[in-house]
Amino acid sequence: MIARDLLNSDAPFVTANANINYVARLLQECACGAISVVDDNLAPIGIITRKNIEAINKKITPQTGAIPEFLLKGRKQFETINDDLTLSDVMTRKPVFVSEDAALIDIARLMEQHKLKRIPVVGGDRFIGLVLRKNVMHALTDPGKLDAKPLNRTNALMEISEHPQLYPEKFSAESFRALVAAHEHKMAQERIEQSQAAQENRAERIRELQNKSLADSHWRQMLINARNAANAGLTEYMLIQFPSQLCQDGGRAINAPDPDWPKTLRGEPADVFQHWRNELQPQGFKIAAQIINFPDGMPGDAALFLIWGGAREGGK
Repeated sequence: MIARDLLNSDAPFVTANANINYVARLLQECACGAISVVDDNLAPIGIITRKNIEAINKKITPQTGAIPEFLLKGRKQFETINDDLTLSDVMTRKPVFVSEDAALIDIARLMEQHKLKRIPVVGGDRFIGLVLRKNVMHALTDPGKLDAKPLNRTNALMEISEHPQLYPEKFSAESFRALVAAHEHKMAQERIEQSQAAQENRAERIRELQNKSLADSHWRQMLINARNAANAGLTEYMLIQFPSQLCQDGGRAINAPDPDWPKTLRGEPADVFQHWRNELQPQGFKIAAQIINFPDGMPGDAALFLIWGGAREGGK
């Protein structure tokens, strides 16, 4: 498990020129208890907590009396801070932060070492969220409830000399194994996503072909290509390739082969077959259907072949 799996991506952040009273109110309202301060490139340069604000208020004598408790209704009174103070005056500089690929065990050690309740997380050099101590403790005691997410790990391992805050001084084999596990999870997730994308593209292609009719210009080009194939010494030409799922039976009749396979055709392949029957069959041409690939052992694409040479299984 790594930082990206644990972070609160909704954690607020401000730039160093933010109004300090605005930041104080934001701190009072947010649940994470800290606000990261970033530069113009969103790189973390500081952090401000309720403790920082409370330290200021102890030094300032309020000019007005306290609001009665019955008006507060249990809410803590907000005390206005002198606007002469800037965020840079009160924030904790050079905060400890981690990369989005930092291992859980390393985050826990950093928190223990620096007595931290939360740690900013960076993607590349940009602030992307906070990891809270309670989430780290929960993950250590019950990691099964938090699923890892795919990451871009291009810049996962950074030079310690450039980013001394990213990892503790001592590395561990356990943390390296966590990196390997995260990488393997990423690869598996990418394979799943690629498979899902391929299925979605295939489904979209099937929908398009199902409602598509064969244009006369496309048919004429098929015949020109077939003549060029014969001129090159070939005895057949693949007229069209299409997903077997376009067939009413998913390509089972073609794969059998069943002599009634033409009845299962839909969309553009059905038009190709009809053109062959009307124009080319009387001229001695034959046609055949075949499943041409079997991804994961299942029928994939089918094709219709125009034949002017020897017979082919499943041909007409």
